[in-house]
Amino acid sequence: MKTNLLRKQSGSTLIVAMSITATLMVIAGIAAEYTMNISRNVQRSNTLESAIVTGDSCLDILFGNWRSICGQPGNVNLPLPTNSFTSIPLPTSSLFPNIPNFGAEAADYYGASLANPPAISNFKVVAVDAEWNPIADPAATPIPMLGAAGTTTTAVYNYVASADITLPTATGNVVAKVRRVFQRQQISPWNFAIFYVDPLEIHPGPQFTLTGWVHTNSNLYTAHSSLTFASKVDYGSDWFINFMPGDGQHPGETPQSPNYPSNLPPARAQALQPFGLDSTSIFNTTDSNPNNDSWNELIQPPVAGFPDPLAGERYWDQANVVIQVSDNPSSSTKGFDGVKGHDLVTIGTPNPDGTITPLLSTSPLYQTLSSAISTNQTIQDNREGATIRIATLDVSQIENTAPGNPTYKAGVPASPIIYMYDNSNSSSTRRAIRIKNGSKIPTAGLTIASNNPVYVQGDFNTGETPPSDSGNPSDATTPQVSGYTRAPASILADAMNILSNSWSDSQSGTMPAATNTTVNAAFIAGIVPTAPVGGDGSYSGGAENFVRFLEDWSSATLTYYGSMVELYQSKQSIGEWGKANVYSPPKRQWYFDTNFQTKLPPGSIMIYTYIKGRWYVL
Repeated sequence: MKTNLLRKQSGSTLIVAMSITATLMVIAGIAAEYTMNISRNVQRSNTLESAIVTGDSCLDILFGNWRSICGQPGNVNLPLPTNSFTSIPLPTSSLFPNIPNFGAEAADYYGASLANPPAISNFKVVAVDAEWNPIADPAATPIPMLGAAGTTTTAVYNYVASADITLPTATGNVVAKVRRVFQRQQISPWNFAIFYVDPLEIHPGPQFTLTGWVHTNSNLYTAHSSLTFASKVDYGSDWFINFMPGDGQHPGETPQSPNYPSNLPPARAQALQPFGLDSTSIFNTTDSNPNNDSWNELIQPPVAGFPDPLAGERYWDQANVVIQVSDNPSSSTKGFDGVKGHDLVTIGTPNPDGTITPLLSTSPLYQTLSSAISTNQTIQDNREGATIRIATLDVSQIENTAPGNPTYKAGVPASPIIYMYDNSNSSSTRRAIRIKNGSKIPTAGLTIASNNPVYVQGDFNTGETPPSDSGNPSDATTPQVSGYTRAPASILADAMNILSNSWSDSQSGTMPAATNTTVNAAFIAGIVPTAPVGGDGSYSGGAENFVRFLEDWSSATLTYYGSMVELYQSKQSIGEWGKANVYSPPKRQWYFDTNFQTKLPPGSIMIYTYIKGRWYVL
């Protein structure tokens, strides 16, 4: 009996053990399968993450190439279609050495049944509409997201970059379809009250309010509580509530913060590129090419025989007419004014090689302009410490007298760009251009450009009948007389100088008393920068002295409506700010001219930003 019982107990134990073993094996199998599934999922997740990272790298490659193509000379002012970007090179295996069986294609393989699809496909940039839908015709010009193409001061063109990344896993391929919106934003510099590519210093003495946007591609220096920003302010590098290192003109002053709207403090922003061109890649002062030194090229005639990165963009190229003043090589030969030995003048149309095709003296344009030009006048400029020989353009002589806005005389284009310069300037023979009697401008506008310093004498674009001492100082919100429409006007120069309504050449050098004067125009001009650390301590004069003065303005007001743009350093007017007996500052009533947001002066100059917009994975 006992033996049978022991046998029965032993058999039951064996069955239980086998059952437990079988259960454990099932559990182990389930656990192994679970672990394998987890491993596979982790592998797929990791591979997908790698695919997304690879796709993001591809988008960076596309962005760099897209931006470069947009910024090539000849492309900068064009809304480029999709087929402009088909030349972007495909990525190579050297850029992605960890991807096995690497391959790259521009074609879209979505939905295709390929046994071995390329690791990178659909590698391209396409133009899209405002809702990011691809434009069907690859040669079609894209429509801007803002405004009408070619007619607005602001436009945004959208593109979508794509990269489909296919990577293998143990259970099949994973695909990451990575996308990013690229935005090419175009805006006129005339949309800014102040625009600088170099460091921007603003250190006013009396209360000074800046209306309109303020931007610098470099550092911003503000150190006075008398300064108030009324609108957006941004900088490409950094903002310092302090004086620029090297500035020795503000010893012992305690820097103070400027005033600005509580919800709109100065902020860092992307640098803005004139013409969409990268100055670090197109300019070179060490090579033999005289056409690529700096943005000062914008106001220079081109030099034949050398590549020109600003071809077509120079104001020489854009000008309707050129007035060239030059030294008379013979003291016995009559000059332009009929006096022997006086300056010669050539009036003609500009050629791309820097030469001039003279107009016939019988042409209406020649006859109109010749009556407006006077030469061989001189003034003493105490900031430059030199006598300046001046050629003057009398704007009133190219216009028909009329109430309100006048019209241009016969031969003058409807919205002229006049390039006027004296090519005999040197360090020992100083030359300049003067603009006077410009109180009335036809409604289509006027642009005057020169590579010399320019002196604007008296009211400009105000509708006043010169001479006038009013300048509307009591009502700066309407800097023109009733019945006159402010015309879109701009002046480009090596340096910008303003002479008041009471200016007399005979009193130059004595710091004569100025009278109230109003100027309504956009300026592009150069500055003399603050000395570097270890230099002579000179101060640039700041944006408050962007326009230069030669009079005692202590009892006078300068009312200014416009936009001040600094793209380069002066090459001819290089006298430092801060010398004695040069000027006393005016009461500054300065305002951004909002008319520039809708109607630009004659001539084309745009600045661009290239932005990486929304990023997403399909």
